[in-house]
Amino acid sequence: MPNPFFEVSGKSELLTGDLASLGGSFIPENFPHREVQIEKIVSILGSIMRDTRPSNIIIYGKTGSGKTSATRYVSRMLSEAAGSKVKVVYVNCQIFDSPYSILVEMANSFSRSTDENIPELGLPLDRIYNELMSRVNSFNRFLIVILDEIDKLVLKNGGDALYSILKTTDDTYGGKTSIIGITNDTGFQESLDARVKSRLNQESILFTPYNASELKDILNYRIKGVVRDGAIEDSAINLCAAIGAQEHGDARKAIDLLRISIEVAIRGKKGKVTDAEVYSARDKFEMDVLKEAVTTLPMQSKLVLLSAVVTQEIDSSLMVTGELYENYRSICTELGFQALTPRRISDIISELEDFGLISSSVKSMGRYGRTRIIQVMGSLESVRKYLLEDEDLSMFRGGKITRQYRFVTDPKDQQKARSEDLMQKLDDLRESVPDDH
Repeated sequence: MPNPFFEVSGKSELLTGDLASLGGSFIPENFPHREVQIEKIVSILGSIMRDTRPSNIIIYGKTGSGKTSATRYVSRMLSEAAGSKVKVVYVNCQIFDSPYSILVEMANSFSRSTDENIPELGLPLDRIYNELMSRVNSFNRFLIVILDEIDKLVLKNGGDALYSILKTTDDTYGGKTSIIGITNDTGFQESLDARVKSRLNQESILFTPYNASELKDILNYRIKGVVRDGAIEDSAINLCAAIGAQEHGDARKAIDLLRISIEVAIRGKKGKVTDAEVYSARDKFEMDVLKEAVTTLPMQSKLVLLSAVVTQEIDSSLMVTGELYENYRSICTELGFQALTPRRISDIISELEDFGLISSSVKSMGRYGRTRIIQVMGSLESVRKYLLEDEDLSMFRGGKITRQYRFVTDPKDQQKARSEDLMQKLDDLRESVPDDH
């Protein structure tokens, strides 16, 4: 077989530069419609040039409003201007999500070699803190710590996690530390107690959402030097901007959509990027992962998942493997499929769990032993809808739901379950009797 990569090698006639400049990690040299916010950040951090510790800053804004890129852009300019006087540490709190890991990251930023790095685990928090203070003071520098997604740190660990980091701003004498927090949650400070708010003592900057016109300017700026003139129709740029504006002014989505549109045109060997490429890129960009996962399952896996859905719809608090299997058999009978053995169904449940469509946990039921509790992941309504799009399952109208009383340990719950089952049987009986009887 000839190597297919030779067929797609070579530079596309659409490109005059690197598409990486349209990537999410690329920081441009200009930020259209963010001049006011950048000027505010510069004015606050400018005190470093006068050897004065700047105020802490909290930057608010929705996803894709340019908060992180603009902050890193300003911090890069600060490093160029102040030289060795300042050290900037960027920390994503979704990755470094504990005070321990953040303090280690701050301390290791002063390491001159990996031999000086503090281990990521195994040391007491107070020792890490003291080592950080020692390094900050001995280097006699300004330390700017950018805490991206700062609300995630507070949500997971509470205000005390932020307190231990903010305390570094007061405990330095040789060097001086300031915090820049970035968040899309305008109310994250409401959960902080007074002592944390007092130490935070920040200046706030709001990044407002972009509108379609502003996104169009951003896209036109970002494609300069990347594609040849006239390679992208104006209507395609307008469409990308409009889609991004619909998503709360998300510039990141608009830029990614334009980049994928260019790639679609290149793969299709098109001479221009038109609306058709944008719509095609949007379909790829917005592909429903849950739908794709559900609709591509083998038939028996779909039947088991459907059983899990209808069982959980009846009683989400008690979905065990026995109930799920009985309902699976009922569904198979209704739709004309051959039911598999309980052991094989157990294997399919494990496969669905590995695929992220269900979760399971083993629960002790006292004298009745241990059982496996099943939970469908995602929206039950959506999963059911995607399953019933299959032609072989579309005639499903609802199998009989089986309850296993022996797993209910509370007598009140047992009585309630029996009463509900009796009422269901009476309803079934009424429906089975003709109207003229």
